[in-house]
Amino acid sequence: MTDPAAATGPAAEDHGALLDAIPLPALLLEPGSLRLLAGNAEAVAMLVGQEPAPAASRAAALATAPVAGHDIATAWEAALAVPPHGPLLRRRLAEVTSRGRTPEAFEAMLALPGQLPRYLLVRARLLEVAGRTLLSAGLVDLTAHHQAEQALTVAHRRLEVALAGADLGAWHWDRRTGEVQVSERWNGMLGWPGATTMTVAEFEALVHPDDLPWTRVLLDRYIAGTSASFEAEFRMRHRSGRWIWILSRGQALERDAHGLAQVLSGTHLDMSVQRRSLAAQAKSEREARRRLADLEILYQTAPLGLAQLDRDLRYLRINQALADMNGRPPEAHFGHVIWDLIPDLRASTEPLLREVLETGATITGIELSGETPKIPGVRRDWEVQLYPVRDPETGEVIGVGVVCEEVTDWKRNERARDLLVRELDHRVKNLFAIISGLVTFTARTAPDPEAMRRALLGRIEALARAHDLVRPAMTGDSSERAEAPGTTLQSLLEALLAPFLAGPGQPARLTLAGPPVRLGHVGAPPVALALHELATNAAKYGALSAGAGMVRIGWTAAPGLPVILRWEECGGPPAAEPDGAGFGHRLVRQCCAQLGGEALFDWAPSGLTVELRLPADRLAG
Repeated sequence: MTDPAAATGPAAEDHGALLDAIPLPALLLEPGSLRLLAGNAEAVAMLVGQEPAPAASRAAALATAPVAGHDIATAWEAALAVPPHGPLLRRRLAEVTSRGRTPEAFEAMLALPGQLPRYLLVRARLLEVAGRTLLSAGLVDLTAHHQAEQALTVAHRRLEVALAGADLGAWHWDRRTGEVQVSERWNGMLGWPGATTMTVAEFEALVHPDDLPWTRVLLDRYIAGTSASFEAEFRMRHRSGRWIWILSRGQALERDAHGLAQVLSGTHLDMSVQRRSLAAQAKSEREARRRLADLEILYQTAPLGLAQLDRDLRYLRINQALADMNGRPPEAHFGHVIWDLIPDLRASTEPLLREVLETGATITGIELSGETPKIPGVRRDWEVQLYPVRDPETGEVIGVGVVCEEVTDWKRNERARDLLVRELDHRVKNLFAIISGLVTFTARTAPDPEAMRRALLGRIEALARAHDLVRPAMTGDSSERAEAPGTTLQSLLEALLAPFLAGPGQPARLTLAGPPVRLGHVGAPPVALALHELATNAAKYGALSAGAGMVRIGWTAAPGLPVILRWEECGGPPAAEPDGAGFGHRLVRQCCAQLGGEALFDWAPSGLTVELRLPADRLAG
């Protein structure tokens, strides 16, 4: 009984008689404060731990037990104060009071200091007793029932975990006893037979020392409820001494009132094969990345031009070498077709590219030429190979690969060598004709054989000096430079034409007139070739082949204007334009074109006139 005064009055006797008739723990509470007014013997047994009195003596025990009443009140107040279950029970009873006289039933937990929590079914309602409103609460102890359900759940979940998959080792850890039970398969992973039970310390001794600390952290977090699951991959020592990788997963089967996991079950999976496979895969991927990087470096640094086109023949990739050939940065190519940059190539390349796409054939030995943005106005030459790019899975042709080598210089040198070989052949033949003409010319004017000998030798030596001036152009040796007297146009002409000058006391056959014009090692050889060819032809067929013939050579030069050299023959045989351009004619034109100039021929009956127009800056180069 909770109120000593009430316990000895008529109301208390009525309450006690009323509660004593109820065959389960029952309480009468003051609404609002939930202060205990009365409780029957079963309630005393639940809250204080006293056994219920026999039925015949219950009323006497209740009527004469104020101390017991005080004990039950104290226990009730303590139960309502123990967190978290006490405040929750108080709130639920207060809700019943606030809703009126509708009876309610709900589950709750009753925790007393020093005792395990009890699971209760509480039936509560408001009553009118002797004109006073009271809250009645019947308490049904469900602890045993709940424990039985929990044990069944644990057994069921243990079975589910054990049968979760094939080839899994099972473990079960009861933290209250400190024992870890492991299955036969669990032991077999580590090379031990049969199932066994071990301590936590023995279990941890099998874990690799480097893996144990962080594995403990993961497990402690799960036990405390701060992580949703436990999963860890660590190494354990095999019976043979080697280490195997284990994937451990676990679940809490039971937690205490504070949410701490008390019983856990889980599985172990041997990850050794998977680990070896992953390691091999990682090694393979590293090797693939290394090879890809090597290929990319090779692609970008290769001296050949490389590119890949899609099926619309637009650039997907291009290396720096090909971009440099085209005179545009690599990014300026993407999304464009080849002839967007080099229009000259469309007619020659588009049919070949289409053929590769349609047939999947590789085409090699393609020679192309055209102008690029790199050097507008200059025709360039390339050797190209085209090959199909295929999808690695389907084999379908998805684009065209391009390998390009620029051969402009090689082609130019090849043409120059062909020209020089023909020039050499032509010049050897001319040499005999020139010497024959010099002998005839000298004999005609020499007073005696000795004078003829001296004059002829001097002219042949002058011819040799002229040959030295044109030799760099003939050999292509850039190390040979035009030395004095070939440093000016005047001195070059004097050296070249010395064999054709008249002797002492004879009429002049050559006249030279013009301002100083500097000749460099690039400009001198082509000019020497051209003028030597004109002099040779004049000695063979033109003015210098006749006794009265002569040649006038004059030139003009002004800042910003080309040098204009005029070669005029007169007094010789009538000039007539040949039916076709001979080698000498072509040689003169090509020598001028090599310097960016031109040669104009006029075959007048009075004699041949040739005008050479040459850029001053190229002559001095």
